[in-house]
Amino acid sequence: MNMLTQDQIKQFEEKGWVGPLDIFTRSEVETVKKCLETNSAIKEVDGQPMMMLYNNVLNLSTSRDLHLFHQPIAEMFKNPKIVGLLNQLGEKNLLLWNTNVFGKMPGEGEIKWHQVYDCYDPSAYDPQKPALLYPKNEDFLNLTVWVALDDATLENGCLRFANRTHKQKFKRVQVPAEEGMFAGIKNHKMVWQGRRQYSAVFDFDENEWEVEAVPAKMGQVIIFTERVMHSSYSNNSNQRRLAINARYVPPSVQVYSHRWQGDFIDENFHNIKKHFCILVSGHDAYGINVVRDSHDLDDTEVEFQTMSNLVRFGHVQLPQGKKQIELESLYQQAMEGDCLEEEPDPILQPRKYIQWQAWNQLKGMSRSEAMKQYSQIVATLPKVDREKKLPLGEEIKAWLVAYMAKVLKIDPDEVNCSLPFERYGLGSADSIILTGELEAWLERDLSTNVLYNYPNIDLLARYLASTASP
Repeated sequence: MNMLTQDQIKQFEEKGWVGPLDIFTRSEVETVKKCLETNSAIKEVDGQPMMMLYNNVLNLSTSRDLHLFHQPIAEMFKNPKIVGLLNQLGEKNLLLWNTNVFGKMPGEGEIKWHQVYDCYDPSAYDPQKPALLYPKNEDFLNLTVWVALDDATLENGCLRFANRTHKQKFKRVQVPAEEGMFAGIKNHKMVWQGRRQYSAVFDFDENEWEVEAVPAKMGQVIIFTERVMHSSYSNNSNQRRLAINARYVPPSVQVYSHRWQGDFIDENFHNIKKHFCILVSGHDAYGINVVRDSHDLDDTEVEFQTMSNLVRFGHVQLPQGKKQIELESLYQQAMEGDCLEEEPDPILQPRKYIQWQAWNQLKGMSRSEAMKQYSQIVATLPKVDREKKLPLGEEIKAWLVAYMAKVLKIDPDEVNCSLPFERYGLGSADSIILTGELEAWLERDLSTNVLYNYPNIDLLARYLASTASP
């Protein structure tokens, strides 16, 4: 088993972090990478590529807590090679309570300096319900294990630490959400930051401290206490920087204490009713947390969640017409039960009305039966070669170029994507036809003035990709 040297333990105690440590083999890392890459998609948000992920236990789009469903991730952070090192740092009884994927795409911004001292959610300003409730008068560590799944370099956004800052608590300062510490990371914006008016940064001047950047090779690990000030650079390269971390606390720390009052919405607007902690070492003498070895989904729901990921992340070719409506309706019935939505106007919202009607006709079908029927349909769908599949923004752009080339009877290479549609001679009637064709291809309703608001192919494709449903 890997062991920390006395010098490494001393470094952790003095600086608040230690690493990079050679822990995982290439095959161990590739297993987790394959799991994440298979269960993700690249989506464009505000013109920036973003790695879209989904939590199949909490049932929401998030980069957080994917270990609750995906066993390779859970096994990585339960591994004795990791847990043994944490035990060496002074904590014998440990709960794994949180994981987070950081798929920092080319062009994504920095994560600003932050620490977690006496409440959890460093980006919130005066949070009303912190994720962790720490016991008073108890000295303990909140430990994070950060694993490089791609090489993390100075160019693509490696971690950096302000040494010894774990011994001092810094003041949080309220700022607009778009200036918060995670504002540069698009997947955080998609998950929750867009719903906040305010966020926070810390009253911290890096010039007053010894700062170290810590590049890491794939499979290397950095261990740190969340109390140490840490940040990461922008990704200024043309390569993705994929990493994942896990957070551990002793069982005396209560995780999501508000759940015991029946409040299952956390400080980041996630529904954490099905969240649980995993005891990875020692024992739990407190009984104040939901602790399990794995999720409690039955085989039917596991199959349904697996099949829904095939659809969600573009691994299967979706059916057209009535079969697609049936598939969407079964998904709604499986997730929400009987339709309780108000009937939409069939003239103003024809597609939404057809979808509502199909869902409403399933009234009385159990969620379990809907899951089974959904899975049976998806299992028959043809597989898609992901290597050949373009990101959605590029796919829409290619469609628009092909459409314009056909209408104008010119070569696709002659279509200028930054030239306004009106410069190509598209009148109002032509715009209506194009919008209708685009609606049919995308299978979603569009505003009648969408071409006016986004007047060229580049702008329109970017907008449509950023507003597409997961």
